[in-house]
Amino acid sequence: MLLDISRALRTPGEEIPFQHRDAIPPQDIFGETVTFDDVILTGHYSVADESLRIRGTLTATAHGHCAWCLEPVDYPVEVPFDEAFTRINKYTRKEETPDEEERLMYEGSKVELSHLAMTLAVLDLPIRFECGEGCPAQAGLPSDDTPYLSDCQKDMPDQHPFSALQQLLTKDQEV
Repeated sequence: MLLDISRALRTPGEEIPFQHRDAIPPQDIFGETVTFDDVILTGHYSVADESLRIRGTLTATAHGHCAWCLEPVDYPVEVPFDEAFTRINKYTRKEETPDEEERLMYEGSKVELSHLAMTLAVLDLPIRFECGEGCPAQAGLPSDDTPYLSDCQKDMPDQHPFSALQQLLTKDQEV
C-alpha cells in the first residue's frame, strides 16, 4: 500500500502526522506460517532535500502456534522505527550500486511501505511462540530454579560430559 507524501513535498521541513494501514502476507518462518492482522503504522513524515524521513510505531497482531502444545497463539507486535528514504530521480537515474539495494527508495509523491512493515514485524517476532504459564505441555517440565540433570548425570555425578571420550584416547593415539 502507498503512503501519499505530496503534502510534505509542498512544505519541506514540516513534520506531517500520518496513520497508514497495511497488509503483510503470510510468512513462512522456520517451517511455520505466521499471519498478521491489524497492521498500522502511525507517526510523522517530513521531506528535506532529496530525503524523506518517516518515524513512528508499527503495531500488529501476529498469529502462530505454541511450540509446546501447538495451540494458536496471538503475539502483539509493537515496533518503533525511524527510517530515511532516498528519492529516485528518473531523469538522472544511474546504474544501481550494491549499497543501493539495501537503501529505502521512493519516487514521485507516493511511498511503498509494505516491505518496511513486513521487515519490522518479522524482526520483532520471538524465536518461538509459547502459550505462557498455563500451557498443558509445559506442566511436567522442571522449573527454572530446579537444576536440570539428565539420567546419566544422576548416575555419575562426579564425571563431566566428555569423560567417555577421554577414556577412548590414550597418550600415544591420535583421533
